[in-house]
Amino acid sequence: MSLREKSYALMPRLVQWRRHLHQYPELSFHEVKTQRYLIEQLSEMGLQPRVIGTTGVVVDIGTGPRGVAVRADIDALPLQEEAESVFKSRCDGVMHACGHDGHTAILLGVAAVLAPQEATLPGRVRLMFQPAEEKLPGGAKLLIEEGVLDDVDRVLGLHLASDLPTGRVGIVVGPATANADRFHIEVQGVGGHGSQPESSVDPIVVAAHLVLALQTIVSRNMSPRHAAVLTVGTLTSGSNFNIIAPRAEMTGTVRTFDEQDRQTIRQRMQELVTQLSSAHRAQGVLTYSEGYPRVVNTPLEADAAERVIGRILGPDAVDHPDPLMAGEDFSYYLEKRPGVFLSLGCRNPAVGAMYPHHHPAFTLDEEALPIGVSVLATTALEFLTLNDR
Repeated sequence: MSLREKSYALMPRLVQWRRHLHQYPELSFHEVKTQRYLIEQLSEMGLQPRVIGTTGVVVDIGTGPRGVAVRADIDALPLQEEAESVFKSRCDGVMHACGHDGHTAILLGVAAVLAPQEATLPGRVRLMFQPAEEKLPGGAKLLIEEGVLDDVDRVLGLHLASDLPTGRVGIVVGPATANADRFHIEVQGVGGHGSQPESSVDPIVVAAHLVLALQTIVSRNMSPRHAAVLTVGTLTSGSNFNIIAPRAEMTGTVRTFDEQDRQTIRQRMQELVTQLSSAHRAQGVLTYSEGYPRVVNTPLEADAAERVIGRILGPDAVDHPDPLMAGEDFSYYLEKRPGVFLSLGCRNPAVGAMYPHHHPAFTLDEEALPIGVSVLATTALEFLTLNDR
């Protein structure tokens, strides 16, 4: 049988793996039971998995000087599941709302189809079951520090996409996701009674001015040809209706594709926070934290993946979507090695798969699982035969 046929033949096991993982989700850096389950499943395939990144798992299939690493993230989200199903999360307040259970099942499927032909592989396929994609500093950094990319020439990964129908795969050449940063602003004023504002310095007024002023950074300091987002996500202050609070705080996120844009926004934020606060006799402090860098797919590997997908699903199955403003720590692997990060369609309203990622009713069309196995396994083998740059 072809890899595609073998992948579809795995459907019952893929569903079983995915539903088990969905029922027993674990948060970032706490994937202890998930790790144990993965080791058991891989060992039953005759492979020799090993622990990495404390709660991660890595396993090699094949040998030789050439190597490709394929990654799945295994952590869940702190979210209460709303969807009703026989395999609903059994862990209160934790659920796989981003499709990582599907990613992990797919990578187990890659192991299952490649393990029987290990002796004939044209190189080494390294499967990385990575913890903590959802929480900074991210599990990818841990795995890289422990040498997961040693003897690896290229990297490969995918993410289930709730905005793409099942049977379609998205490929972006170049930047595919954004730099995902966060910020915290504290405005220190002088508290007092609401009836005597002249005796106080109201931080809420300063914060309100800041919320509006920050929006001018993108609209008036960035080129309209460059995409960027600055969002204030929280604004908190005060404890009672007739009290002027001494302090206000806000948090938010900045998303950019261009590194210079990233630094420009950071600089302008600092200037506005400091100077606008001072103009109102308050003190403003900005804490800016750089998050995951942008995912940048390399052209040679993206073209190879597109050829593979065309052979498996047909050329009409390939989409070229716009880059996402989402953050993703697969970017750290691509900073070290060339490769590609794909979007695997899993939307199918007929089975309830129509909610966006991180929604409490999120689910995926399980028909996407064998497609993911076939695409990843075949692309990994294609990468092993690519000519050097």
